[in-house]
Amino acid sequence: MKLEEAVGKNFYELKYEPQLAARLHEQIEHVFKTGELVTDETPYINPEGKEGFYEYIFSPLRGSNGEVQSVVGSTHVITERKLAELALRESEDRMRKLADAIPQLVWTNNTEGTANYFNRRWYEYTGLSYDESRGPGWEAVIHPEDAGASKQRWQHAFEKGEVFDAEFRLRRHNGEYRWFIARNVPMLDTDGRVVSWFGSATDIHDLKEAEAAQRESEERFRLLVQGAKDYAMFLLNLDNHITYWSNGAERVFGWSAEEAVGQTGDLIFVAEDKAKGAVQREIEIALNEGRAPDRRWHLRKDEGRFWVDGVMMRLDDPNGEPRGFAKIARDATEQRRAEEELRHARDQLEQRVLERTADLMATNNELERTMHQRELLERELLEISERERRRIGQDLHDVVCQELTATALFLKSASKTAVDPTAGKTLDEAAEIVNRNVAIARDLALGFQPTVLASGGLAAALRSLCKEASGRPGIHCTLKMPRAVRMRDETIALNLFRIAQEAMRNAISHSGGDEIIICVERERELIRLVVEDNGKGYRPRKRSKGLGVHIMEYRTNVLGGRFGIVPRPKGGARVVCEVPIKK
Repeated sequence: MKLEEAVGKNFYELKYEPQLAARLHEQIEHVFKTGELVTDETPYINPEGKEGFYEYIFSPLRGSNGEVQSVVGSTHVITERKLAELALRESEDRMRKLADAIPQLVWTNNTEGTANYFNRRWYEYTGLSYDESRGPGWEAVIHPEDAGASKQRWQHAFEKGEVFDAEFRLRRHNGEYRWFIARNVPMLDTDGRVVSWFGSATDIHDLKEAEAAQRESEERFRLLVQGAKDYAMFLLNLDNHITYWSNGAERVFGWSAEEAVGQTGDLIFVAEDKAKGAVQREIEIALNEGRAPDRRWHLRKDEGRFWVDGVMMRLDDPNGEPRGFAKIARDATEQRRAEEELRHARDQLEQRVLERTADLMATNNELERTMHQRELLERELLEISERERRRIGQDLHDVVCQELTATALFLKSASKTAVDPTAGKTLDEAAEIVNRNVAIARDLALGFQPTVLASGGLAAALRSLCKEASGRPGIHCTLKMPRAVRMRDETIALNLFRIAQEAMRNAISHSGGDEIIICVERERELIRLVVEDNGKGYRPRKRSKGLGVHIMEYRTNVLGGRFGIVPRPKGGARVVCEVPIKK
């Protein structure tokens, strides 16, 4: 547009885009009002359709009185500069996104060495804000023991414009310190001047711990190998050449490490074993099976032979591929001599054993007959004991209880005819005491003579036992017995009842619990009785057990069974009795 065409027209009349024209008029008015210089950048599209940028500058022109008389405007094309700035901003944005995506801690420093940017990982790890991190604030998270040396190395690298490398510990947001390896690289312009610094720190804490563990392991291995003077330990490669020779190997075989390293493993084998291919066969076994025993005569440096007890083991690399062999051996000559003497003595002993076997077999037969007789006697003793218990129970019930009942009736009758009221009351109280003793005597008689067992079998007797226990204050007793469990052997049924009776008596008297469970189950040729409670548990004494436990064990042994008392998982004790049942 020519000058004469533009003079006297505003931006609207010059066909400027309406929004741009409005903004330019506002800026000119702002210069008139404030007298301030105004600069602005705006995009445009040239006639060819390409995008570009203008820079508008409006400056005040003042009169002699200092007031703004007019406004001078100028326009510059800044497309190249603007595109460069946008490209730089886009590059920085990509760099920040990339820095936020990597696991390392990333930061930048300006030309003065002040930290001015940190990636997301830095904030997540340290827990610091930007204001807490920028400048020298990031130095607060370095471990105090590492801070001095790290700062000194950074100062030297900054002054020289060199790359900074260091290892130090950084404090995590939870107070934990972890090892990092850091690197800060100077960014140079085309003239070689430092314009900024780019730094990163990689977590190497696990690697540090692994290296420390490996050093400790190697040190323990060295102390173990070098300290084992009586054991020869040496390493071979896959070509059967010695690569390591311990002090113990030098002591056992006689060759020094300088003499042995580089030699083949044939060095210690005797001539006949070499001829038979024993060396190669040992290597093949170790390769295929992982280890090969080495028990044979070997050779010392002085040509002396001695018996070796050892093993060759295959060594694998991290991929599981074989990389060599380790051999451990010791001088077992005295042991072999002792084994030969022991073998000779064993042969003599076997002959004597054969001579004694016949005598022992005869003695054993006699012992078996004696044990059988003892079992019969024990069963008879139990039967006699049960008959005596029944007799006592019957006497208690038929004689003592009847007499006591008659006595109570007599006392009751006498109390009614007594002249003295005090004497009558005393007779009534005596009658009550006698009646209580009648109940006690009947309970004793029932314990001595389980009449329910004879009439209803083991199940009925155990139900009666549970009912009796549940009648006591604070005691609940349950019976678990399937109908399929039937007991035809009266001896077994009676003894199982007595064992359950004794176990229940112990649980009520000593456990302190309030629940008792009796369980009877059948398993093939076996019947199992279990009585458990929820009390304080059973603690057997070291020297002796209670008489009740002895009686239960005795009854179980007579039946040829097994007896035990074990703790319940939820507290309390379990009395277990397992008895075989013959068809």
